[in-house]
Amino acid sequence: MKKQIASISLAGLLLFSCTTSAFAADAKANIKIVIDGQQGTYADDPVMQNNRVLLPFRAVAPELGIPNDNEHIIWNKGERSVTFHYNGNKIFIREGSQKAFVNDKQITLATAPKISGSGKLYVPAELIKQTLGKQVTWDASTKSVHISTSNKAKAVEVLKSFETGDPTAMEKWISPDKYIQHNLAFPSGKEAPIAAIRQLKSAGVKYDVKRVIQDGDYVAVHSEVNLFGSKAVFDIFRFSNGKIVEHWDNIQDLAAPNPSGHTMVDGSTEITDRDKTDKNKALVKKFVEDVLVGGNIEAMPGYYDGDNYIQHNPMVGDGLATVMKAFRTMAEQGFSSSYDKIHMVIGEGNFVLVVSEVNMGGNTAAVYDLFRVENGKIAEHWDIFEAVPPQDQWKNTNGKF
Repeated sequence: MKKQIASISLAGLLLFSCTTSAFAADAKANIKIVIDGQQGTYADDPVMQNNRVLLPFRAVAPELGIPNDNEHIIWNKGERSVTFHYNGNKIFIREGSQKAFVNDKQITLATAPKISGSGKLYVPAELIKQTLGKQVTWDASTKSVHISTSNKAKAVEVLKSFETGDPTAMEKWISPDKYIQHNLAFPSGKEAPIAAIRQLKSAGVKYDVKRVIQDGDYVAVHSEVNLFGSKAVFDIFRFSNGKIVEHWDNIQDLAAPNPSGHTMVDGSTEITDRDKTDKNKALVKKFVEDVLVGGNIEAMPGYYDGDNYIQHNPMVGDGLATVMKAFRTMAEQGFSSSYDKIHMVIGEGNFVLVVSEVNMGGNTAAVYDLFRVENGKIAEHWDIFEAVPPQDQWKNTNGKF
């Protein structure tokens, strides 16, 4: 019989009734927990109440990427609340309350967490979905709760490893058989980044993720990183069978705000118009080919959202006229820079990232341009430039691109 797997919903089996005053477990529930394809055996089993499933939080926390210790899971007996930390985020929940907080931003749960008579915290699966970004489904045919980590979440977990100094995510999500590295300061193989995070554990690294987009097997992450000074960073990961098999990045020192007051990483973050992904990718690719590679500056008005255009390049302000003036000034001053080749175009909805090879005064550089498209026009732009070092300095033979 074909399995029936339904996504979690307000009326779904994974939720429990918030009107229940007593917390009584159905010992015959026999519910399985499957996390990232692996069925686990836990000291505390899920329980059934009023035909609703509740998950034992501390039992499943380590498999969800939350260390089961008093540093990451903090119990406040007086107010019967729990604060837990995940990927640099602080999540606060309280028994009997539908209000939860993620980094002090309130979210509303359809149902409230419960504490058993033995003092153990049980949570509805929607909490895992809303606060950790996990994918949660119910398989009625096998009475199984399936919790899976998206490729986006895996990429963020790996990057957050540099902040926590904990290699668990890298060991779990980077392929042990094949990991092609394009950061030229590291050799290929998962051992190199794992060794790096152990060395950097005491350096106070902070990885503040701003945007994450996914396009098929590719996940691109835009971040502000504190690593021996503030930096703007793009990371790109390629996945195969749920594991990271290839990585690219581009890094630039974070500059002061531009003439319009924007930084290299602030601005819009919401992904919209996912149904227009292909159309927006085609628009942005055509723009880069026409204007940046082809040098057709006069064609720019056809691509931009006029005076509404927002610029995050540290040297240029907002508005189409400002950008065109900057291009013309560079040409008049003989500034030697040309986009030679597009290597990648990655898009999700209104965001499109283009990876290009650029010649700057005879030297090769990588440029990552992130565009936000609105109503068929380029409405916002971020970029990061990084020079490609001489080949004798490379720690791998894969090249920057």
